[in-house]
Amino acid sequence: MTVPNTGNSMLNFSCIAFAAIIILGRTCSCLEFNYPNFNTSHMDDFSFSPGSTIANGSLQITPNTGNISHRSGRVVYARETLKLWNSKRSALTSFKTEFVLNILPQNGTAGEGMAFLLTNNPLLPSNSSGQWLGVFNNQTDGAFTNRIVAVEFDTKKSYEADLDDNHVGIDINSIKSVRHSPLSNQSIVLSSGSDVWVEIKYDGTSLLFQVTLVQYSTSGLHVSALSRYINLSLALLDNIYLVFAASTGDFTQLNQIKSWNFTTIDRTVKVGAWRKVLLALATLIIFSICLFAVLFMWRTLTRQRRLAYRNLEKMIDAHGPVKFKLKELRRATANFSHSRKLGRGGFGTVYFGYVKRMNLEVAVKRVSTNNAKSNRGEQEFVAEVNTISKLSHRNLVKLIGWCHEGSELLLVYEYFPMGRLDKLLYAGARESNSSSETSVLELTWERRYRIICGVASALDYLHHGSSKRILHRDVKASNVMLDGEYNARLGDFGLARVIQHDGVTHHSTQAVAGTRGYMAYESFFTGRASLDTDVYVFGVFIMEVVTGRSPSSSVLYLNHNDDNCESTEQGQHHVPMYIVDWTWKLYGQGKALHAADPLLDGEFDQAQEDYAVRLALACCHPNPRERPSMRTAVQVLIDGAPAPEPPLNKPAFVWPLGGNQQEMELPDVGLLFTGTAGQHSSFCSMTSTSLTGR
Repeated sequence: MTVPNTGNSMLNFSCIAFAAIIILGRTCSCLEFNYPNFNTSHMDDFSFSPGSTIANGSLQITPNTGNISHRSGRVVYARETLKLWNSKRSALTSFKTEFVLNILPQNGTAGEGMAFLLTNNPLLPSNSSGQWLGVFNNQTDGAFTNRIVAVEFDTKKSYEADLDDNHVGIDINSIKSVRHSPLSNQSIVLSSGSDVWVEIKYDGTSLLFQVTLVQYSTSGLHVSALSRYINLSLALLDNIYLVFAASTGDFTQLNQIKSWNFTTIDRTVKVGAWRKVLLALATLIIFSICLFAVLFMWRTLTRQRRLAYRNLEKMIDAHGPVKFKLKELRRATANFSHSRKLGRGGFGTVYFGYVKRMNLEVAVKRVSTNNAKSNRGEQEFVAEVNTISKLSHRNLVKLIGWCHEGSELLLVYEYFPMGRLDKLLYAGARESNSSSETSVLELTWERRYRIICGVASALDYLHHGSSKRILHRDVKASNVMLDGEYNARLGDFGLARVIQHDGVTHHSTQAVAGTRGYMAYESFFTGRASLDTDVYVFGVFIMEVVTGRSPSSSVLYLNHNDDNCESTEQGQHHVPMYIVDWTWKLYGQGKALHAADPLLDGEFDQAQEDYAVRLALACCHPNPRERPSMRTAVQVLIDGAPAPEPPLNKPAFVWPLGGNQQEMELPDVGLLFTGTAGQHSSFCSMTSTSLTGR
């Protein structure tokens, strides 16, 4: 690699690199620019914070005249943004950027530093001088809503955890670096007033983020490198701004960028002269695959004989998904690194991984040690493998494979960069007002309705479309994944059960299973799941998506006429309710449209919202015989069939139904719950304390 030391040599280096990319069949797409130096004709290409400018052939990130202490600044490339995904949306965008920075101390001592940013929030935050480098402030530091991945060039140790006064670091949403390296060991001095050449490369397939620094001095050439695996989609949204930021403190410095080039890279193979080579290579690959298939079949048969007496593996369908080696999944997840963690559920933790032999991004569910050793954990593991592997539907999460070695139980799913629905649905309740606005843009009504339709279609397939009738038993926002187009993918089949085999229906459980707030009334008395209990759960899910409220938490309903509640100064009453009672109360008062999530700000299809609410209430009817089937739900949501007309007042829950005590194996008693909306004696209120599920 040729390292430039002047603006012209930087241009020559860029041209050579570009030519090499063309020769290798790599074509630049989306975003590319090159500035060997800067002048006033380039002003319109950038957005400057107050005091930032172009002067002396350089971008001046912080003011270079007047009072320059305790100042911060940003310069944003304004002509175009960087797309998070490549042109085929098959991987994150790969890119390379090179720039020459020059930090010139004023009055002999430097402080504080510069940074290169990838961010969705280009504006300079207030009070971001000093240690914050123009990137964060004491209010935003560490917040997920920053949406910033930065490379910092720090010239002052500003707080106890800071490395030293001459280092480079990689930051994700916080000034505290996830990886940093001192530069004095390599004789690189950022604040020497000498040029420092910086190269940053990112491979969107391997997720490797690399930073290289080079500086000339009288003693020779000095090089330092820093790298880390980073999944940019976990920190950034599409449309990424390229930004330089900098700050000064008690001590001052000129923060300058003297040249800058940037290019994105799509790796495509040219045909032309390579056609014969590719043909020979394809023949070799096909032969290798056939040979590998023969060896794989032989090894699989041998392994099956050797493991024939292991109980758990005997329960798993041998013709199901791929069985992975533990060491392969350890490599794929960087040994289950905390930085690869996507989330944690009741029975394990999910990690992002990359399976090299398949060239595939995956989500690896690692069943927790306690659950892996328990009968229930093994049963749920076997249920997921055997159930999902036989299913094929566009709205179901695809199970790719599994692994069982020692005490480890692992499930490998297709990876969805958008993540779980609940993270978007409840983002507004956790984040600041600015992040709430982002959530509204992401989870519009159109997308919510599409998600509801997708889950309905998936459940209809499980109930009526697959070869065996399957109950999911745990439909909720945290078990729904979103692809890049916001299409719903229903997953987590740990509680799923097959209830139909050879035309005979079997009740599969004698214990209450599910999630509090979603479970049908009768499930607490029968201890059994049915198509009707799945329909009830789906009704609660509709309310969850429409309202943006958690079914597991109570809602304060404003009631003017309830003498059993404390009055406010205006004579109003607040009654705690669960989502079914709350929604039914609004529907009975002719205010079904008021159930819509306030974050939608009234931007929704009123007819669709009314259909969805009425269908949800019909699905949540206390009498399971009054609930529609999932086939009917699909016809209402997708095919335009008339929506049900649930009663204006929520019916009382009566058990047993029609004196079927002997058939349902219940005690010879009747239980009556006057669970009308707004009353503290409602059945849903009971479930929050004494009756709880998973």
